[in-house]
Amino acid sequence: MVVWMTGLPSSGKSTLAHAVRARLLRQGTSHCILDGDTLRAIITPTLGYSDEERAQFYEALARLAATLARQGLVVLVPATAHLKEYRAMARELAPRFLEVWVTTALKECQRRDPKGLYAAAVASPGHLPGIDVRYEPPEHPDVSAKGGEDQFAVERILELMRQPVTSP
Repeated sequence: MVVWMTGLPSSGKSTLAHAVRARLLRQGTSHCILDGDTLRAIITPTLGYSDEERAQFYEALARLAATLARQGLVVLVPATAHLKEYRAMARELAPRFLEVWVTTALKECQRRDPKGLYAAAVASPGHLPGIDVRYEPPEHPDVSAKGGEDQFAVERILELMRQPVTSP
């Protein structure tokens, strides 16, 4: 299964992924985290942030997540994936897929800004989802999390993971 956590930069996607990971560790469930920020430099080291380059990155990330999920892992993917088409492609490729929307207000994301992304967007516009690049929120996420420390969302994700697969 692929659990894709989307939201604005600094919304708490990675924090939520690590909270789910802690529970999976206690359960003995095989899993991995494919953090978008970490993997960008590994998967596509020369790519920038143009529309085409972002599309290439998210396709590579979705394909890697699906491949690992087919090997029996729960794959947690905290990655902005700011366009619906990126997440739709990831859903289509994955054997099972949960979309988790980490809903954090823009002002709160700007306040947190541990990587200085929002400050950098002021100095160099044209690359940050939610500021100068459109972020398309999910229309029907499987789970909505109020920030990265939402324990109700963690419980809901784990509950949905336990549900049997139903045939279409």
